[in-house]
Amino acid sequence: RPSSVIGLWPSRAITFLENHDTGSTLQHWPFPWEHVSAGYCYILTHPGTPCVFFDHFYYDQTIKQDVLKLIEIRRKYGISSKSEVVVQRAYNDVYAAIVGKKVAVKIGPGDYSPNSGDSKAWEMLHSGKNFAVWGLGEK
Repeated sequence: RPSSVIGLWPSRAITFLENHDTGSTLQHWPFPWEHVSAGYCYILTHPGTPCVFFDHFYYDQTIKQDVLKLIEIRRKYGISSKSEVVVQRAYNDVYAAIVGKKVAVKIGPGDYSPNSGDSKAWEMLHSGKNFAVWGLGEK
């Protein structure tokens, strides 16, 4: 299971990358801008109640498009605060998990694909710098 409150009590997890107290104009503890889309990949494909920071959504069109696509995936595949997570890999260079038995997620530059061996049913839904998301094809 994932670490933190997402793994311990996902129905009570409110997840976010930054807010007005950490990032924005204050820049106290800003989330590294080059990893923002990968961060949203994690919180939008995992249990909990994700929040999207205004600055990320409105000031960078690439991040906005990534967030919109990840929200669409979350809705389409029914990811919720009660979705099951099965971690496939958790190394320094790659984190991979199957969420809700229908979504596969890879974060980091390391190698991972859910389509290993004879399993070719996973379809790439979205990808970006150091992240990728697959959905299990409907049969």
